[in-house]
Amino acid sequence: MFFCAISGSPPTAPVVSKTSGTVYEKALIERYIEGNGTDPISGEPLTKEDLIDVKAKPSTLPPRPANQTSIPALLTALQSEYDSIMLESLEIKKAFQSSRQELANALYREDAATRVIARLMKERDEARQALSSIQSTIGFQAPAAEAPVEDVEMAPEAEAGALPAEVEAQVMETNQALSSGRKKRKPAPGYSKADQVKGFTQISHVPSLHATKPAGITALDVAQDGNTVVTGGVDKAVQIFDLEASKVLGTLKGHTKAVTHVAFREKEGESKLAISASADKTVKIWGEDEGKWSNKASLSGHKGEISGLAIHPSGSYFAAGSSDSTWSLYDIEQATEIVKYSAVPGVEGSFAYTSFNVHPDGVLHGGGTKEGSVRVWDIRQSSSLAATLDSHKSPLTTLNFSENGYYLATASDKDQTVNIFDLRKLDILSSWTLPSENTISEVRFDPSAQFLSVSGTDLRIYANKTWEELLKFDDNAGVLTGARFVKNGSQVVLSGLDRTLRVLGTQA
Repeated sequence: MFFCAISGSPPTAPVVSKTSGTVYEKALIERYIEGNGTDPISGEPLTKEDLIDVKAKPSTLPPRPANQTSIPALLTALQSEYDSIMLESLEIKKAFQSSRQELANALYREDAATRVIARLMKERDEARQALSSIQSTIGFQAPAAEAPVEDVEMAPEAEAGALPAEVEAQVMETNQALSSGRKKRKPAPGYSKADQVKGFTQISHVPSLHATKPAGITALDVAQDGNTVVTGGVDKAVQIFDLEASKVLGTLKGHTKAVTHVAFREKEGESKLAISASADKTVKIWGEDEGKWSNKASLSGHKGEISGLAIHPSGSYFAAGSSDSTWSLYDIEQATEIVKYSAVPGVEGSFAYTSFNVHPDGVLHGGGTKEGSVRVWDIRQSSSLAATLDSHKSPLTTLNFSENGYYLATASDKDQTVNIFDLRKLDILSSWTLPSENTISEVRFDPSAQFLSVSGTDLRIYANKTWEELLKFDDNAGVLTGARFVKNGSQVVLSGLDRTLRVLGTQA
């Protein structure tokens, strides 16, 4: 057995120095000679030619390490090597599964993107075809400059054919009757004052309305008697409730998605109707026969969910806004669509409605859009706007005209800002921001135009004109979705996602 004089280990290619007769590992001694040119043992001059290969038989093999000189040690080494291989295999499998998942996700996203592109191209082609049809029918021209609006009664002359003659006649008759007395309109005798509203507390509540899964009241309206309530829920149902008797008068089913808006239609000489709108793109009319409520009509025709519902002051019509960039006027008695109002050609910005309301005089209608603006329409015109008001930078999810016709309140569920527009100047009159933890579900003026309620994380009631906060109510377990002043302003009915109706008023 040879040992290298440099490394002390058995050489794999042994050589002998002629000068000193010492055995070296060939590779080591050659590197040493290249650097020093001498024998590392004797110090005498040495060249590569002075090295003699040792031809040992059998070939010199390095001895096994000390930890591999017994069978148990060899088995331990083999087990360790096996474990290492298995761990490496596991990591490879994990990497393979991760790669498969990433590939599946990528393929899914590509397929979804392809479908979206195809749908958008189809909608684009349909829009082009519709625009071409409109242009060929009425002749396209740039909209004329709009004259400044002095007061909310003012509206441009209506173009022929926007409304059927008999509908327009009734709309204008209602408008003239209401607008003529608007400036003289005062709160009813005995109507609650600001000091009384400041003292409102919860005087009763009705829990556990609608189903538990999914839970929540999403829409509210109260009849003029202050007692009959209609609610819409996440559970797709509409409920009619008697507050005094604390009794459900009817649970009305038919919608296939959450109910977004409800409203009573009350007209002298005719039976009370409830109208509901839903994310299922339909509007349903419900009526009462011999104490039993049932469906009277179902209206469809929109391609997007119904995001706003407004009963016309005449009681003969209602308007519904949709996320499909259209809104429609319907005849309640006939349960038919009278006219559909689409996006105005040449007007930039969104017409996808996220809220909708009617002016108390019945001619102007306002739709909040997903871009945060308000599209104000004269009901007699279907090809031009009365005005566009820039309100928020997020979807405008609630808006409401004041009963005196002068103000428009707007808000979004994406921020905490409430804006008040003066419709005589078409500009923001006042604006304020709620705390950052608040959300806003609804803004609503009371029937006397003295108060504004803001429902959401809590209820806040403000005084008209001064916009002073009169009341804050936060004893609710879920987000509040609606508020209605009833019984001459002496009570406020609230609805919420906690499935509860609450009544605020003055304790007896």
